[in-house]
Amino acid sequence: MNEEFSYVWLLPLLEKPFETAALDLPDTVGALSGKYTLPAGIALQPLVITALTSHSEYWSGLALKWLEDGFPIDVELTTLLAHCTEDQTLSQSRRHRARRLVGRKKSES
Repeated sequence: MNEEFSYVWLLPLLEKPFETAALDLPDTVGALSGKYTLPAGIALQPLVITALTSHSEYWSGLALKWLEDGFPIDVELTTLLAHCTEDQTLSQSRRHRARRLVGRKKSES
């Protein structure tokens, strides 16, 4: 019996630079495909969202690092980052990093 797929299982990809993780994604998904029902079009953005909403300092920090290193920030991620700036479960450092990313995105627009 297959369980519903969760991006939590892909969180360790955040430990690599996002370009490397994108290249490793097919192999990682292939390893999971026997155990989980996988959605079509698995992408890295839901992984970043999962990490940012996990309330884990470790995973949210790695997701922020990806974003700081140039991972594409769209409207959905900008909205989530704006929420992160107010999320008291995140450290002040993480909230400030999120605020800088939102500011950077606004200045690019």
